[in-house]
Amino acid sequence: MLFVVTAGAGICAGWVQARHDAVSAARADASMAARLAARQIGEHLAVVRGTVESVASSAGVAQVFADPSACRLAFSLGGADDGHLDVVRPDGTIACSSRPPPDGQPTNAYTKASWLPDAVRTPQAVAPVRDDRTGRPAFLVTAVIPGLGLVAAFVDLTALGAAAGNLFGGTRHLEFVITTEDGSIVLTRWPDGSRWAGTPVRDSRFAITDVDTGVGVDVTGLPRLYGRTAVEGTGWQVLAGADRSAALAGADRLARRQALIVALGLLAGLLATMVVQRHVTAPIGRLRTAVRTATTSGNLDTTVTVSGPREVAELGEDFTTLLAAVDRELRERRRAEAAAQEHERNYRQMFDASPNPVVVFDAGTLDIVAANAAAVAYYGRPEDALLTMTYTGLLAAEEPTVPAAGTAAAEPVERDQPQRHLKHDGTITEVSVTTYLTSFAGRKVRCAVITDVTEREHLQRRLRQSDRLESLGQLAAGVAHDFNNLLGIINGYAGMAAADLEPAAAADPAWRTLHADLTEIVAAGDRATALTRQLLSFARADPAPETRVLDLNTIVADLGTLLRRALGEDITLITDLTAQPWPISADPGRLEQVLVNLAVNARDAMPGGGVLTIETAPVTVDEHYAAQHPGARTGRYMRLRVSDTGTGMDRATLERAFEPFFTTKPKGHGTGLGLATIYGIVTQAGGHAQIYSEPGHGTTIITLLPVTDDLTEPDATPAEQHRPGAGETILLVEDDDNLRAITERVLHNAGYTVLSAATVTDAQQLAAVDPDIALLLTDVILPDMHGPALAAALHRARPGLPVIYLSGYTETILASRSAIPAGATLLTKPVSAHQLLRSVTRVLDHTTAQAPGPRPH
Repeated sequence: MLFVVTAGAGICAGWVQARHDAVSAARADASMAARLAARQIGEHLAVVRGTVESVASSAGVAQVFADPSACRLAFSLGGADDGHLDVVRPDGTIACSSRPPPDGQPTNAYTKASWLPDAVRTPQAVAPVRDDRTGRPAFLVTAVIPGLGLVAAFVDLTALGAAAGNLFGGTRHLEFVITTEDGSIVLTRWPDGSRWAGTPVRDSRFAITDVDTGVGVDVTGLPRLYGRTAVEGTGWQVLAGADRSAALAGADRLARRQALIVALGLLAGLLATMVVQRHVTAPIGRLRTAVRTATTSGNLDTTVTVSGPREVAELGEDFTTLLAAVDRELRERRRAEAAAQEHERNYRQMFDASPNPVVVFDAGTLDIVAANAAAVAYYGRPEDALLTMTYTGLLAAEEPTVPAAGTAAAEPVERDQPQRHLKHDGTITEVSVTTYLTSFAGRKVRCAVITDVTEREHLQRRLRQSDRLESLGQLAAGVAHDFNNLLGIINGYAGMAAADLEPAAAADPAWRTLHADLTEIVAAGDRATALTRQLLSFARADPAPETRVLDLNTIVADLGTLLRRALGEDITLITDLTAQPWPISADPGRLEQVLVNLAVNARDAMPGGGVLTIETAPVTVDEHYAAQHPGARTGRYMRLRVSDTGTGMDRATLERAFEPFFTTKPKGHGTGLGLATIYGIVTQAGGHAQIYSEPGHGTTIITLLPVTDDLTEPDATPAEQHRPGAGETILLVEDDDNLRAITERVLHNAGYTVLSAATVTDAQQLAAVDPDIALLLTDVILPDMHGPALAAALHRARPGLPVIYLSGYTETILASRSAIPAGATLLTKPVSAHQLLRSVTRVLDHTTAQAPGPRPH
């Protein structure tokens, strides 16, 4: 009886297992069918989206709106009723359709469609939507045709469900239900799709009672086993359901057959079983129960003890050993899988979340195998497109190609490699690339971390240029001292000699040539003085700008005729002046010099003619602009922009454009001081100058002149004239012997008494013995003491003694080397005789007016 009971238990267990296996097989078939159906639906919908976008972007789609007879649309996903493709006007009328309306039928099927207003503005992908053509629920995909209308594709949901059922229903006659992403609406069902398509789930009996096992009931209440898969790109849920009763019926039939066979076998082997069951069957049954319990519970680290024959007992020990080994293997595998998953998760988070573009490429072939989201956004290419490229495809055209062999043999880590990369929109950027060797998906790769340094490199170039111009300005200012002394000597002696010879030249032709030569020397000296002034303007150190409150528009307008005459007939001058100019404070002569220099440079850059445009506009410089343009300061400015259509400049020329004596003109055709002078004038006025140029695209020069709040015009005073001296004693202190001699001679000829000294010590000795000194005329920088210190020492004994300072240095340098009193008279060398005598007259007359009484002799 025990043998029979055991056999019966085995039959029951087999029946239970068969039912379990039948359920599992049905659920597996349903899951497989759901995956296949979801994949097919996803592919069909992707085709529909691609078709809609292709039609919308087609060059010939505009012709359909103009001539509907040109319509040649076709639409099919495998069946005649799968849907249709329409080209729709903004008012909802049909311009073209893959399913033309029958003759006589109206073409305004969508004029009242609820989806039409949104679809005209942006692409749509909506389901379920009622197809106004067929009256059936459909999946709507639209794409906008700018300015014309839209393309709309309707995929019939009933046909979509029927296609899934016909293809993947199989022998189990699976039911297919397609719902929205949140599962609230039945999009379609097979069979009977026309009844259930577009029905809310709450209005049916459809429900999944057990999510893990897939047990549920269909819309009619029939129990089913469901497999579920999401449709890629839409989020729809595809559920394939097998009839649970039908699946279990086969298991029940199998169980009955097995029970009959086992019963016959029991009857046939009853006698033999009764003999051996006590010794073999019962122990093996216990062993089987123990093993099954261990595997079912998951606790494999257990001891399987079986009593009985030696073979059975040893089998139990072997099972114990096997279960322990399997348990250890499973634990190690689970730990390894958990660690691998953690590493993969950490890597993916670091890779995807990196703010820098990161590209992984094969070290041998340079094929890109991975790119993070930052790289996709930076290069403006979809990830799929990047994965079809090589790393060299990211480089700009002029960038040298990276050989695959060189990459494979490179160092494990290559840091901060400068490169120029090309974005999808054609923008070329400067980047710093750090690459390191690693492995990815079983292949040897290099991971490139890319940092955009375009803005940093631009700022560094601008700072280098600004520093170079500042250094050149300091050099020009420093040279001015000795150069101005030499010019003073040359101009002084040549001028006096020419003046002395003028009567003789007028009376005797033999002296006329010499007088003319001396006149040319004086003219050359004047030109050299003007050249020095240009250098000082570049150095922002010219000490005597005659600033006035100006209207920049007036300056440009007044120079219009002069500029047109200087440009010639083949160059068109266009002026665009702002209607509301802000006042500026500047030297009008220097401002005119800026405009003339810019116009002449533009003329030389347009030998074949062109257009010169001068624009003015009020602007406000903010912190962002100031950070991008070294030397610029925040505030309000009047912008003067001069643009030509000439040959333009390359980068190397552009970086040196403001340097003095740098010119691209042929020898003898330019001094190279035009732009340098402009730079000095503008920056000395507190403004900013900037050049934009590209070869073949012309040049634009922008100058920013600071706005002033002082709206008063300075009074114009007539030019002062000097009077002859009345024997006043002037103490002259100058360390240059030649310049001291010519200055002394000029003063003597003008009627002054001169006490000359080469050093401060000599000057103090002369002052100590002569109480009638009316004026101190001193160089600022002297070997033993500076001029201001000498003046201060003399003022202690002679309060109010007037002082005139001379210097060949600029005010910028003097400010750091000698403290000149505020309001003091400073003459910058070289000083003409007229300028010297005029200044002496003004200072002496001012002193006399302050202290009435007889003029000192």
